[in-house]
Amino acid sequence: MMGAWLTAHQQAAARALTRLWMTPFASALSILVIGVAIILPLGLYALFANVSAAAGRLNTDPNVNVYLQVAATDSDAKDIEKRLRAMANVGEVRFIARDVALIEMKRVTSMADLLAGLETNPLPHAFLLKPKSVDAAALEAMRNEIATLPKIDAVVMDFEWAKKLKRFATFAERIVALLGLLLGLAVVFVTGNTIRLQILTQKDEIEVSRLIGATKRFIRRPFLYYGAIQGFLAGVTAVLAMTALIWWASSEVQALTISYGSDFAVQYLTLNQMLTVLGIGSALGWLGGFLSVSLYLRK
Repeated sequence: MMGAWLTAHQQAAARALTRLWMTPFASALSILVIGVAIILPLGLYALFANVSAAAGRLNTDPNVNVYLQVAATDSDAKDIEKRLRAMANVGEVRFIARDVALIEMKRVTSMADLLAGLETNPLPHAFLLKPKSVDAAALEAMRNEIATLPKIDAVVMDFEWAKKLKRFATFAERIVALLGLLLGLAVVFVTGNTIRLQILTQKDEIEVSRLIGATKRFIRRPFLYYGAIQGFLAGVTAVLAMTALIWWASSEVQALTISYGSDFAVQYLTLNQMLTVLGIGSALGWLGGFLSVSLYLRK
């Protein structure tokens, strides 16, 4: 029984491959159209996956940077530090002397020669604060309180933009999922329409098969393999094209990140992601074939 079942599936797969081989131009065009439909959400997914990875490397801890005026002295900095530590919402206070900041800037940037030529240090003293509460109202009140202190030049909450970037990445993932669903339906439609044309060209063969007792399952099986193989090849096309695009963009992205002192590298599709794309492509092709043949047999 199992041998007969396997033989039936092997024959159906062979018939599907033969049909693909007999119409190479039409088959290649259908595979290309389905591949484009797959690569659009796949490309957006790869883009936002890299954005999320980059956002995850950012410092999103609730830090507040307080910059003193350039004219502020060491004595002024000590007085301000005492006042900052006395504030209710300030948890930790770290003092960054202007000389230390200049040395660090020379180390992490490519402007060491330019900075070495300066006669005076242009950087101010600064404080790095960690607030106890990240409530928006509490942070705004703390910002206003710090701004009233003498010798304060600016109060910067540099974690806000990183949080916004993470929220945008989360929102983008939902957009990609919705787009993937819509284009998945398009794949089913394209595959189903292709198989419908195949059915029409083999209408007489199907009718004769039904007259001699062929079951609906027997008639449907080659078309299901035809759709699944089309979807699989379209998935392969999308994966190869996506890998080529990432490789093409990675060198420019790496050069850009190096210029900003980062070692971030573009992430390629993993093996599991590639297999998932191939599986989804095959499943969508199979579904398109199933719907198309089922509608025909109902009539």
